[in-house]
Amino acid sequence: MIAAYLWGAIPSSYLTARYLRGIDIRRFGSGNVGASNAVEAVGLWQGIAVGAFDCVAKGALPIVLARATGQGAWVQAFVGVAVVAGHNWSPYIGFTGGRGVATAIGVLLGLSMWRELLVMAVLLGLVGRLIMKDTAFWTLVSMLALPPLTYLFAEPPALTYTAIAIVLVVIAKRATANREAVPEGRRWHRVLANRIIWDRDVSTRERWTTRRES
Repeated sequence: MIAAYLWGAIPSSYLTARYLRGIDIRRFGSGNVGASNAVEAVGLWQGIAVGAFDCVAKGALPIVLARATGQGAWVQAFVGVAVVAGHNWSPYIGFTGGRGVATAIGVLLGLSMWRELLVMAVLLGLVGRLIMKDTAFWTLVSMLALPPLTYLFAEPPALTYTAIAIVLVVIAKRATANREAVPEGRRWHRVLANRIIWDRDVSTRERWTTRRES
């Protein structure tokens, strides 16, 4: 679990932005140290590469290794949660990080939760990206749907508790937003609601994702 946390904590988006653009990605766009902000701050293909690494190498690989070494379902579950937590609160960059969505998807992939992934793909990709043109809210919806889906699909208890833990980790990260203070002049409860629901401090997506370093 410790190794999984430290592996998940590798800030791939931060390192990519530093190497290719010489910038601190936390000061650009959404401030998120993840693939979506890498697309905005660095470039489309670079962001896709970051997302693939966060999903497959960070999320799925530790689960596969745990299974290959004979670890049971509960250990695999704890490893998955540790990886997402590492991505969200990386000790390498002052316990800041991403939102953990791509890494969580990789964990589900490693745990062979194909049916849950299919539903998430519909909610996040089809509805959120293609129809509504804003994935932030639909990311929350797809995450909240995970625990009921594991019950609906009669998954083992370990996977249900894994889904619940991942949802809590993702929501906690959205709420704290890299420990950013509530902007002056704004009510904290409104900012908190915006963070949880829309994953940003303001309601307008364009204003948020096009921010630049001051």
